[in-house]
Amino acid sequence: MMNLAPILTGMAVASLIYQAAAVPVPFKIEAIPPQGEGAPYTTMAAQVGKDMLASLIPYRVLKNADTTYRLGDRNAPPLQVWAQEKLTGLTIFKVDPARIYDGQAPLTPSCILKRGDKLSFASSKNETTQGIYVGMEHSIGDTSFPLRLIRAQFPKLAIPPIGQPCYDSENRLVGIVLGVSRKGTCHLLPARAISFLAAHPEAKRVRLGCLLDINSSTPVIEGLINGGPLARGGIQTGDILININDTPIRNYGDMLDATYYLTGDKPLSIEVIRGTQVVKSKGIIPTQDSR
Repeated sequence: MMNLAPILTGMAVASLIYQAAAVPVPFKIEAIPPQGEGAPYTTMAAQVGKDMLASLIPYRVLKNADTTYRLGDRNAPPLQVWAQEKLTGLTIFKVDPARIYDGQAPLTPSCILKRGDKLSFASSKNETTQGIYVGMEHSIGDTSFPLRLIRAQFPKLAIPPIGQPCYDSENRLVGIVLGVSRKGTCHLLPARAISFLAAHPEAKRVRLGCLLDINSSTPVIEGLINGGPLARGGIQTGDILININDTPIRNYGDMLDATYYLTGDKPLSIEVIRGTQVVKSKGIIPTQDSR
């Protein structure tokens, strides 16, 4: 009788090698400041469409409007900046598809990720490291972001660098590493945030003028800014948020995401619980800040 163990082992190893080779290798972006204004900065980028790349550029680099971005090296043609966000440094570049396009560049919908799902990233040498999805969080240490970030864990000896694109088991982009710790904990800017900025390059940051208790499991409005959007719309302290533009609000994280993923160009509708009544306020004009 044929011994199948070596064959099955070989098939398993081949499968792992194939999976590792399939994880997209990041592109290299070089940011070159004007002569005499600092050294070039090199980072990674992920393909997010047939003609778009996404990368994280530090504010100290992107604040210089005369910085030139190139794909690969300084001899390559400059890249077109499609959109930039100051807080996270997320930058979307338009690129000639002939230079990057190699099939689809799908993104992972955040709603399908489950705790325990495998994540992976590939180094520039096409070496794959696997990690695991933990959940969504709204802060990194003492820094609070206006949206929830993906928390993932990787082996301590193979922590991905900031800017590293990470993928799910089907090689869809999950997000880009925004912060790391020595324990292997990483926070990723979600693919949803990347696709939002790519689709809405002129979107403004929306503010509603209210305070919520970040530690409360119920989204109770604890304070309002006098003359702010919600105060003008008749919302009161003590109201419990139900939804914003028909997006359910169940906790503080939902509130962050609901306001982050708005373009700021349309009036909002807000629904709250006040005492024993459900109250809906329409036509609320949010405050807008540049991204």
